[in-house]
Amino acid sequence: MPPHIALLLGRTVWTRDAGGWRRETFNEGECAAGHSVARLAEVVSAAPARRAVVVFEPEGIAHQAVETPKVGRAAFATLARVRDEHPVVASENLGWGIEYPEPGSSGAFSTLIHSELTPGLVHVQDACIRAGGQLSAAWSAYTAACACVKSGPSALKARFVLILTPEFAAVAACGGGKRSFKGWVGPMSERDWRAFSAMIGDFEARTSPAMAEAGLRRGSIVVVAEGEPERICPIWRELRATGRVEAIVDLEAFALGAARIPAGHPANLAEAFPRPRNLDRFLAAASMTSFSALLALGTAILGAGRHYRAEYTEDRARTALLEVRLKNLSGNQREMDRLRNEAPDGAGALPVGRHEELVRLASAIPDALTLTSLIIGRDGGFELEALAAGADFDPESARLLLARRGFASTTVGGWVYDTGSGRLLARGKYEEPQP
Repeated sequence: MPPHIALLLGRTVWTRDAGGWRRETFNEGECAAGHSVARLAEVVSAAPARRAVVVFEPEGIAHQAVETPKVGRAAFATLARVRDEHPVVASENLGWGIEYPEPGSSGAFSTLIHSELTPGLVHVQDACIRAGGQLSAAWSAYTAACACVKSGPSALKARFVLILTPEFAAVAACGGGKRSFKGWVGPMSERDWRAFSAMIGDFEARTSPAMAEAGLRRGSIVVVAEGEPERICPIWRELRATGRVEAIVDLEAFALGAARIPAGHPANLAEAFPRPRNLDRFLAAASMTSFSALLALGTAILGAGRHYRAEYTEDRARTALLEVRLKNLSGNQREMDRLRNEAPDGAGALPVGRHEELVRLASAIPDALTLTSLIIGRDGGFELEALAAGADFDPESARLLLARRGFASTTVGGWVYDTGSGRLLARGKYEEPQP
């Protein structure tokens, strides 16, 4: 059964019925943004038998570029600098997600973190859970726009995606090594449209093949529009005259692109809430009152129980803290075990030469593959684990490229790729490649 899809763009909720897409805009009152989120929660919980996917782009959401190692979502959230500069990764009430890290012009990897500024998505998930449904994924408009482009005819050309709908417009820069997203909610002023055009570059028209090539360098454009773009965008004629618009798609293609994104993608905002939550405050207050009464009765009957409970609570808290620390240090433990296996038994100089193997491996890892684990033994045996970043990953080409770099997998069970989860496991023995 296909998922139930709904969109929140600014203060407008988009839902699909037999007649196509219809919108509900909330512009009145100081709590208009909250009303739009509440309406989205109603829409999602109305179909409890189906899993729900939403494009969640309210007013209160930020998109920031962050330098990071080439790591997954869980490892990203444990980085000390990230936790200091972006405390949302430790929050239980705010949704957040990241794009797959990509190398920039300087060679350093960076990502785009999408994060709520005020709680909103948690209420949508709770409403879905109370109705007996499942919110499987929530994507920012940037992630959905990139997915729409990659699944369309302009997958290899578009650098920018423009979203043009009544009451909401946005520019997503999804190529060229620098990613960004900017949205405008409500009617846009002349100054807003100047900023809009500045984000996508100049409007010089193409009149020759040479200028067409320059247009590709500036960045081709895919437009997601609901309605006639010229009625929404006052600079539409100038934009079309540049020749940079490669395709125009509707909200249906935009929504279907979002529905095709794997739920395990690190940009899934709903992954910030792994546990069901109960927001029934009356029931919570009644439960707390009953617990307090039972605790007081137990204290009066058994005086020694108070001291025992205090010690038990303290031990639980200490144990939980130690478990968290052990979980964060598990990566260090694996590295220490690997180093112990490679260290010589006797005194003397340690074996060297791993630098060349790592350099060859780095040149063999394609951009679509994120390395999550690597073990190289003293005898040259290796075990490699990685995560595929997109649908364009070719396992056979990756296997041959690794073999040419000396990392040849064994014949039986040495190369296992799960297309569903995108996980790759390779085992074999490293041999220096012949020149």
